[in-house]
Amino acid sequence: MVLFYQIIEKKRVFEFILTFWLVFGQIGNGLPPSLKDSGLQESGDDIEVKEVLFLNPDYLPLQLGNRWIYERMDSRFKRTERVKIEIISRPIIRWTTYYAFNQLPFVPGLEGEPNLLIRYDQSTQRFVRLIPEGQDGEEVPLFPADGSTDANFDHSLENKGCPVANRLSYLTCSDCENIGLEIVFDRGLGIVEVGTFSDWGSEFFRLKSALVNGQTFGNTSYWEESSDGQSRSKTVVTQTNPLISLHVKKKKKEVDLLLSVKNTTNHFLGFNFLSSQTYDFFVREKNSGFEVWRWSKGNFFTQVIRSQALLPQKEWKFKVVWNLKDNERNKLKLGVYEVVGILTSQIPRQSSFVEIILP
Repeated sequence: MVLFYQIIEKKRVFEFILTFWLVFGQIGNGLPPSLKDSGLQESGDDIEVKEVLFLNPDYLPLQLGNRWIYERMDSRFKRTERVKIEIISRPIIRWTTYYAFNQLPFVPGLEGEPNLLIRYDQSTQRFVRLIPEGQDGEEVPLFPADGSTDANFDHSLENKGCPVANRLSYLTCSDCENIGLEIVFDRGLGIVEVGTFSDWGSEFFRLKSALVNGQTFGNTSYWEESSDGQSRSKTVVTQTNPLISLHVKKKKKEVDLLLSVKNTTNHFLGFNFLSSQTYDFFVREKNSGFEVWRWSKGNFFTQVIRSQALLPQKEWKFKVVWNLKDNERNKLKLGVYEVVGILTSQIPRQSSFVEIILP
């Protein structure tokens, strides 16, 4: 009887060894099949688990009218210039809403590219860019951070090496020495700093002022001052300002006024309006500066926030007739007057004054 129990016990031990061999493979063959398929490798050390970070939508706020102004510094040519980034329109393409950036010169592969259509894809937790219709309208990641590229998101670190709260960095070639790119994002504000490093030198973009979701950040004088620090006395034709001109045709009892707003660039120009009014004209006495007539006075405009984009190389024209009377419908005395046309956007743009002599 004792011998019988010994045989049964040896049989159980043999079955256990056989089962272990079938599950884990031959001796020295490595990990179980389920772990082999997962891509993990056998190691005598503990398995390292790396945190995967995603860029939430509030790290690059998408709202029409948001704008950022940067100071760009180039170590190679020892020069400094200002760069303005702005969301200029909000088109809907195939039932999907996009936000059009006038430019994003520090994003890899987009240097010099205008009118970039961007949205945030909740399913993949990343910003995507729409490629033009000529390429079948495909969407691609704005900041690629998968296995196809040597780039990733990581916590931004302060001088002591500690992570900064609500700040993330997009890094390319992070293991390279003196070569790569870092884009720093602040939650609720957007891109605050960019550094590009290469063999020939470095280039930096540093945020100086911003208007994000209706709130202003930094030095707002950057919007109104020229590069030499002197205030601008009139609208300057740039990539974000149109060419505005006023044409006056005087008749016997009235004057035809024609305001022309032309986009002379190859970029979309976006304008925000706070009502249904788009334009205006007013006339003032030249000597005293006293306003005698304004076209919009007495007109009713719906209070509505709206946006409108002026296409590249296109022009808006607004025409009204002035009856040579003031707003009280009184005839004006003889003298010299000045008339101006205005695009009544949130940031108004106006023409130069044109002189009118009565009679």
